Amino acid sequence: MPRLNQQGFTLIEMMIVVVIIGILVGIALPAYQDSVLRSGRAEAKSELMQVASDQERHYSSFNTYIDDATPLSTPTVADRDRTSSNGLYLISVAACDGGAISNCFIATATAQGGQADDICDTLTISNTGVRGASGTGATTEECWQR
Repeated sequence: MPRLNQQGFTLIEMMIVVVIIGILVGIALPAYQDSVLRSGRAEAKSELMQVASDQERHYSSFNTYIDDATPLSTPTVADRDRTSSNGLYLISVAACDGGAISNCFIATATAQGGQADDICDTLTISNTGVRGASGTGATTEECWQR
């Protein structure tokens, strides 16, 4: 009986391809997720800089800071928070440690939803430009530079 020419892939070849794809996904997925979290952190930094700028504009007009994350909105409302443009962070403003809101403030961006998986849970900036951060295994410099 003559032998027919068979074409196709063997099971071994298919398994090798599956293993290679698994390795590539195992390497690429964490890098991608880290990149997404870092881009979210960039959003928080931008929003914090905007809040600090708005607070300074409010201070130049009224000679006081206010615990309103959107102080240029009329009317100003005490304890009003702000959500970042993509909803990844909740931004609040409070008096700095040991001070009164009329003299100093600290704006805090707290990660929300999936962004809470980031190593930087919160980012802060004060009226003097001092930056801060908290999280698991990250320093303030790492959170603000990355």
